[in-house]
Amino acid sequence: MKTLAVLPSRFAATRFPGKPLALIAGKPMIQRVFEAAQRADGVDKVVVATDDSRIAEAVRGFGGEAVMTDAALPSGTDRTAAALAALESKGERYDCVLNIQGDEPAMHPDTVAAVVALMAANPELPMGTAACPFANWDEVFNPNAVKVVTDDAGRALYFSRSAMPYIRSSTVFEPDFRPWAETEQLKAFKRHLGLYAYRPDALRTFTHLPPHMLEKLEMLEQLRALAAGMAIGVAETPYLSLGVDTPADVAPAEALLKERGLI
Repeated sequence: MKTLAVLPSRFAATRFPGKPLALIAGKPMIQRVFEAAQRADGVDKVVVATDDSRIAEAVRGFGGEAVMTDAALPSGTDRTAAALAALESKGERYDCVLNIQGDEPAMHPDTVAAVVALMAANPELPMGTAACPFANWDEVFNPNAVKVVTDDAGRALYFSRSAMPYIRSSTVFEPDFRPWAETEQLKAFKRHLGLYAYRPDALRTFTHLPPHMLEKLEMLEQLRALAAGMAIGVAETPYLSLGVDTPADVAPAEALLKERGLI
């Protein structure tokens, strides 16, 4: 299976303009993500899909490949599809396409490799993603930490910002809840990670689907795929990944990379 990893990257972030070029332990953030993708087993090629010449120049400066895409594209998924189309126009062909968010410098190479392995072992899967355990209940109740529920085959049933599943007989939702008494129930929750794998045809299909009501309500793009009946396999990994949305997120990302011996 030949796998392409695409890192969508935009300069104009509202809360952190220019964040792809922000230094993470001395290297631009986009370089950290690029190098993590390169280290993942099963990834054959890594490119950055961007609409900004400053990002493209930085990528080429550290020896990476950048694909210029239309600034009007509405999402990273659309940018990923555009990058694939550009490479296919040059005669390149891939069996699997990864969309790795360019603002996740702590994405572990083993997590990327696990998603690639999932797609290789299940050729019928149109899409794949990853999830890790929750460390505590505060994270479960944080709407910025997306939850995923899976079936017995490891296929996603639903993604939500709400805490799910709901534990009907638990004290978790009571005012006097004591987390240390509920460690086993915490294992029922899975934290979704911002990494997707697509078959090329599935990626093209997805980008032509209209946004679904559930997607609009939750602000979770992957619900468009579920609503359309597209199966999403979920690879489980022990490694949390931290997104960088503001300058304050840089230090925690650096600390996590250092803890893992990656810097």
